[in-house]
Amino acid sequence: MNHELYFIALIPPEPLREQIQNLKLEVAEQFDSSHSLNAPPHITLVSPFRVSYDKISSLQSLLEVYAQGHSPFQVQLKDFATFPPRVIFIDVKISETLQQFQQKLELMIRADHDFGYNYQERPFHPHVTLAFKDLSKENFYNAWDEFKNRDMEEDFTADQFYLLKHNGEVWEVFSEYPLNKE
Repeated sequence: MNHELYFIALIPPEPLREQIQNLKLEVAEQFDSSHSLNAPPHITLVSPFRVSYDKISSLQSLLEVYAQGHSPFQVQLKDFATFPPRVIFIDVKISETLQQFQQKLELMIRADHDFGYNYQERPFHPHVTLAFKDLSKENFYNAWDEFKNRDMEEDFTADQFYLLKHNGEVWEVFSEYPLNKE
């Protein structure tokens, strides 16, 4: 049975998406860390999990119903932070709405045994990754010196979320789920 890799995320709208993409390119060029370029700028809501080909339509139906039960909400990006010694990211201010939205979504995916979601539960720390995995420890400290005193304050309305699929090389948007605007 063919199992494909997916994850669920918020993706900022343009022009913020392009602004973040440019930061990722800056990190790739200056600090030799290009792995984050394998996905569009995003905030992960549900970490990568495997779904068999015959179960993807049931996942999509579940996500459509979930989206209809939620209204758009504000997301605020604020400055930069790290998960030493490999990850540099744009921090996201956690709101009650974002926390609840993510928790319920993850619980729904976790509860359905058709989806291979078996991560240990851990606190949700929303962020937009700029560098990880292929960032050397030395470059981590150099990059953090560059970003730690930079300001970033942006916000956007999360009016949809996305299912991304790994195509064998990069992550691509597979489907999008508009939130209920009523």
